[in-house]
Amino acid sequence: MPVDNILALERSSNVKRIRREGFIPGVIYGQDFEAKIVQFDFLELNKLLKDNTKTSRFKVNIGDSSTRCIVKEVQRDAATGKLIHIDMQSISENEEIKIKIPITFTGKRMIESKNLMIENYLTELELSGKMKYMPEGIEIDVENKELGDKIIVSDIKIDSNLEVLEDKDEVVALISSAKQQEMKADETEEAVTSEE
Repeated sequence: MPVDNILALERSSNVKRIRREGFIPGVIYGQDFEAKIVQFDFLELNKLLKDNTKTSRFKVNIGDSSTRCIVKEVQRDAATGKLIHIDMQSISENEEIKIKIPITFTGKRMIESKNLMIENYLTELELSGKMKYMPEGIEIDVENKELGDKIIVSDIKIDSNLEVLEDKDEVVALISSAKQQEMKADETEEAVTSEE
């Protein structure tokens, strides 16, 4: 699995000045890693976040050393949505972690061609185990699903070295009629309009 690289500079200036100069303040911490207050190039960091998932591994170069990290928290300006701070966790491949993995669906076109749609109830699956076994994402193929079919947590194939922390009977998605969904939306809209 390829690992993207990004350069981090140790930070000493105040955050407002750093942002004016085109950098994003951040912090890197970990179990066997001395926490470092750093800054990343704004454009480089935005590209890295855009091209990867939250569970992607990054090689962060700091001075003469480097460490593998995952993104723990991204802070954005509430009004503009602009990136303002990032927390990364330094992690070894053998470290035990708990992490939420994003769920995506493949085969949607086939579902839509049958005038069906996916009602998505769970967008992430929380897993526990060693980092080296963690997937960056979970894909669920819905191509052969029919009206009324449901996908529950226990239907998802996960590496046997990992533990799923969600209830095994929790519904991930349900295949429903696109027409029924339109009717529900119309009824909701009518109810809201009549209340006004």
